[in-house]
Amino acid sequence: MKFRESSTYRIINNPMMQTSRKHFTAGMLLALCLTIAACVVTTDTLDNEPQVQVPAVTETVTQTPEQETAGQEVALPAEQVGDSLVDITVPPMDDTAGQQQPEAATPLVSFLPEPVKVTPEPDIAPVIDIRQLAIARDSVRVLCDQIGNKLGSVSVEDCNAQDLQYTGAFSINQRSLVTKEIVPVRPVPMDFKVLIMGGIHGDEYSSISIMFKWLELFSPMSLEGEYHWRFAPLVNPDGLLDGQAKRQNANGVDLNRNFPSEVWSASAVKYWQESTGSNPRRFPGNGAASEPEVQWLVDQIEEFQPDVIVSVHAPYHLLDFDGPAVAPDRIGELYLHQLGVYPGSLGNYAGLNKRIPVVTLELPSAGIMPSDDQIDLMWVDLVNWLDRKGRNILRAQASN
Repeated sequence: MKFRESSTYRIINNPMMQTSRKHFTAGMLLALCLTIAACVVTTDTLDNEPQVQVPAVTETVTQTPEQETAGQEVALPAEQVGDSLVDITVPPMDDTAGQQQPEAATPLVSFLPEPVKVTPEPDIAPVIDIRQLAIARDSVRVLCDQIGNKLGSVSVEDCNAQDLQYTGAFSINQRSLVTKEIVPVRPVPMDFKVLIMGGIHGDEYSSISIMFKWLELFSPMSLEGEYHWRFAPLVNPDGLLDGQAKRQNANGVDLNRNFPSEVWSASAVKYWQESTGSNPRRFPGNGAASEPEVQWLVDQIEEFQPDVIVSVHAPYHLLDFDGPAVAPDRIGELYLHQLGVYPGSLGNYAGLNKRIPVVTLELPSAGIMPSDDQIDLMWVDLVNWLDRKGRNILRAQASN
């Protein structure tokens, strides 16, 4: 049986149509491949295209370790390398193992000011050693115990009540050399400084005791409160406290002949030999300012820069004066009678050489205190002379 070929069959089986179909199929396949290739090329191009990085302007972010592996680029805080400060940028983490790593990312540009390396300011106050504080407290306490047990007019409590200040200096036998500083409590037009001392000679008890009496009389709101005071109540503690009290220090040197006056080298020993017959009580020492107590007083004068020095002695019952300015006529019952200066004396060194007025009060007795009325009157007269004459001295110095 023969089948009748339809027109559709004839078209499909036509050799020309079969060739066209092959070409069509090939064309479709080619178009599909080109499309796939284009997608691949586009993807590669996008992967390799430089990314625009926008820096953070307002703040710097610090990541946790988990965030750092999330592929984000974060500017970390500045870190110090050697002596300079640099910004560190963490590049994105690549999760694909074995692939070539991209070039290191360019650090982000910061619009913030570059960090500045700050050098800490040195401490203004010195570091305080607790052991030194203990030494200071104990040395002053021990000194007050010894003074109070030696002097009949000053008790241990009287001494401790004055809160004497440790200066870091010691006598030959390691007794503390102390002061008591009192500054004006009210504003004053000019700072007028008075250095006042007793006990340069250890056997002149009254010169030490009267220092504590005057400290008890001191009234910050009265006239004396307008001056800047530095009390040195016991300059020669070894002379007072080493057994039987004596004039000299532990080296046997008269401290009031040991000051480094200009004539000391030429005159001190010669004067001692010829004028005193080499009296051991007035031995000037083997050299100017050879004794630690005198060295300390010289340092006090240099550091404090007093306008007036007041030195208390006994027992000549008079008022002495060395240096510039006009001397007071009297202080209490003590009337002016100038004795002159000796090689190595405080009056010679401070009064004549350094041009600082030196007022010397010689009390009537070394072992007996003046009456309470005289103690009060001496203090009032001294302060009033400082007010009348002292201010004039300062004004004259300021005008020159």
